[in-house]
Amino acid sequence: MKRLKRWPLVVVAALALQVVRVEACVSTSQADAEARLAYLARRIDDGTFPGLAPGPPFDGEWKVGTLSMSSLAALNLAHASPETRRARAALVSAWAERMLRDDVRAFDGAKWGADALATLPGPEGHAGYLGHLAVVFGARCALTGVVTPLHAQVVDALARRLDASEHALIETYPDETYVPDNVAVAAGVAMFDACAGTGAHAATLARWVKVMRARWLDARTGVLVFAPGQGARGSGAAWNAIFLPFVDEAFAREQAERTWQAFGDEALSGWLAGVREWPRGEARGGDVDSGPLVFGVSPSATGFMLAAGLHQERLLATIELAGVSFGVDERRYLLSPLVGDAIILAAKTAGARRGLVVPVSVGDEGLLGP
Repeated sequence: MKRLKRWPLVVVAALALQVVRVEACVSTSQADAEARLAYLARRIDDGTFPGLAPGPPFDGEWKVGTLSMSSLAALNLAHASPETRRARAALVSAWAERMLRDDVRAFDGAKWGADALATLPGPEGHAGYLGHLAVVFGARCALTGVVTPLHAQVVDALARRLDASEHALIETYPDETYVPDNVAVAAGVAMFDACAGTGAHAATLARWVKVMRARWLDARTGVLVFAPGQGARGSGAAWNAIFLPFVDEAFAREQAERTWQAFGDEALSGWLAGVREWPRGEARGGDVDSGPLVFGVSPSATGFMLAAGLHQERLLATIELAGVSFGVDERRYLLSPLVGDAIILAAKTAGARRGLVVPVSVGDEGLLGP
């Protein structure tokens, strides 16, 4: 009986130690970010990614997502530490070339029955692959100052397809249209315009924002819906916090605040914070987009939401409690797939470029020039 009475004390002590560990491991320091980027770079370089992904097409989506988010993280860190820009430029340039490999774009071609790059002159969507390709190209351009012909062709094709759509949305796959994928598409277009300095697609982006506000806001939450015919979801709304600032900072701030109002959650007197997948009062299950739900809280949405800069320390505490950081020179979350590490790093470093939608200053020849 005495041993049984000790168990509550043991549990309390274990929880206290976990709190101390979490407080010690939550970090937004440059050194922590550098170590996490080093881990991502090694895994991408040696080809051991995406890792722990479900079957097709999600394995391909996670591979593209890892490259896209890692590129944004590298761009963010270049803003935070300008002396690292040359190294970041080389890294992101390699990832841009990786995005063009057959094994990376195969998932999209399999769904469409046609290669995305071969269909650039046509009307097909390919929002998932081409949107992220434009984002990675945009990060490379911001770091190098170089606009390649293929980059321009991809962005022109995406802008043309957005213009041709009455509802300013293009398909991810045949008969599958998702608003968050289109937010990434718009971000890729905006990044191109910022780097090229021409404003060539300004009218397309202005119309896109106007249609998003007029047609695709969820009546219940005021947050962009997940897909036509569906309501808003935490994972989609928080995803937008990463990409929407490239397009319209004011719209992004508004959406982030509404997302927190509708989906934000707290525990342990506010020490922990998370983002629910479904609005409060709606009990539904999770899926591959949300990740496994814990009391309704989505790990994906919680990670994405870091980009908004709202309650970041408490969100990181939740992520640390669930993910468990590990490593020194290379740092990662033990209980996260690689794409999760990339997402969290891109999101939590987004503040380094907040308000900076123009490319970093690289000079006339760019960081990779002579």
